[in-house]
Amino acid sequence: MGTHNTDLSAAETAHAPSEAAADVLVTGASGFIGGHLTRRLVARGHRVRVLVRSGSDPSGFADVAEEIETEIGDLEDRDSLCRAAKGVTTVYNCAGVSADWGPWEDFHRVNVEGAKRVVEAAHQAGTVSRVLHVSTTDVYGYPKQPCDESAGGKDIGLPYNRSKLMGERAVRKAAGETGMRVTIVRPVSVYGPRSKDFVIEIGNLLLQKQMLYIRGGNVPAGLLYVDNAVDAMIAAATSGETVGKVYNLRDPERTTWRQYVEALAVGLGVKPPWLNLPAPVATGAALLSEKLYGALRITSRPVLTRHTVHLFERDQSYGIQQAQRDFGFESPVGFTEGMRRTLAWLDSTEGREHVAR
Repeated sequence: MGTHNTDLSAAETAHAPSEAAADVLVTGASGFIGGHLTRRLVARGHRVRVLVRSGSDPSGFADVAEEIETEIGDLEDRDSLCRAAKGVTTVYNCAGVSADWGPWEDFHRVNVEGAKRVVEAAHQAGTVSRVLHVSTTDVYGYPKQPCDESAGGKDIGLPYNRSKLMGERAVRKAAGETGMRVTIVRPVSVYGPRSKDFVIEIGNLLLQKQMLYIRGGNVPAGLLYVDNAVDAMIAAATSGETVGKVYNLRDPERTTWRQYVEALAVGLGVKPPWLNLPAPVATGAALLSEKLYGALRITSRPVLTRHTVHLFERDQSYGIQQAQRDFGFESPVGFTEGMRRTLAWLDSTEGREHVAR
């Protein structure tokens, strides 16, 4: 990362990493971003505690499992949250339902109520000086032109968009009521090894010849390589300039979805998509699919959703100047290197378990 502001609070400087006790808590460590963050924090010398659900997949942090503390629980369990937060100085809330389809109750329970409980538990712990909450640029409601943080959020009725927007509001309200210092980051499209949405899912669609383009794929994807993402999160959580603020995060390269999908296809040794849908046609098909699945009470994901269409047909190059200014955000891993690492993982034993070929 670039030059960071070192105007830290007394609590942030007094509790340096030690062998005795965890100084950092990561919720959602079994997920894509949380797993990468956990490993990066350990590499930086932190004593890390993770809050994970019973039976969750630990592979994302398996190589550092012996160096971290594990608390079994979830965001619905206040007691487990309080135990997990006890004694730490920084909390990274990476837990969340990240999907384009599912029961509203699931999104609300985790992305709204759970996010609020994290702030409350951090306050109750008495040692926490900062909560870093991971949100998303989806809170803007997929505007036709990308915006910066000065734009307000927009609820367009989709569960992920709505719940993450409500989650941010719940986090701010809890921070106001408790006095907890909170920073919110809004990553765009995070990719890299173990990415469920942008590597595993698209990779399998390519292999099954079911991937398609919208608007020819000639739309900036707002990509953010996962190592750049977690470095930015750590920088944001430890800067004195970021308290109470919100930051968009994406790599500065304006890589299109076509460039990304074609690089993935070449790496997998398959042909890129041949089918292209105009945005209005794709939106209509998605709306029809969603209504049909809803009417028939089908729980599996529709072939096409409005969430997916919006991501692939709207320019995702949201402004990042505020992050660059306040905590020196930069992206040392460029697109070429990020894809090289991603494809290397897909060629690994673990990668082939997820994307078999």
